[in-house]
Amino acid sequence: MVLVTDELRVHLHYTMRGSYPLRLVDVLFCTERAYFVEYDYLTPVDLVFGSPGQRAAAFASRVVEEGVPAAIETAEQVDTQSYDTLDSVDIHTGGRVGRPKITARPRTDSATTLRVHGQFDAEPFTQALRSTVDGHDVTVRQRDGIGF
Repeated sequence: MVLVTDELRVHLHYTMRGSYPLRLVDVLFCTERAYFVEYDYLTPVDLVFGSPGQRAAAFASRVVEEGVPAAIETAEQVDTQSYDTLDSVDIHTGGRVGRPKITARPRTDSATTLRVHGQFDAEPFTQALRSTVDGHDVTVRQRDGIGF
């Protein structure tokens, strides 16, 4: 896998996917592609003791201090999505009762949906993501509510 030459533009931090076990995922939106970096599995005991936040903070520190390549090396799994093959990204604000979530839809494969558990402000995130994918045929939509 060839990585490391892309410049990090937007880091979507501390998201989860799956049901059991939950998986911690950060999305690194670089200049030409996005990396969906799954770096840990969570058990109910982890959730009770608050370790997801600590693990997410450690991963974010690694991205900042050591760079995208070093962070990716520690991952359980990495899905790479080129912007040339990505159709759209839907950003749901979560509304008053739900968590924000994003759904990345490639043109040919199945979508990836992530629930955001970290700090998240949809408007600046949406603008930064639109700027990142500018020049590519990727639609970025922000929607109110939890999204199904």
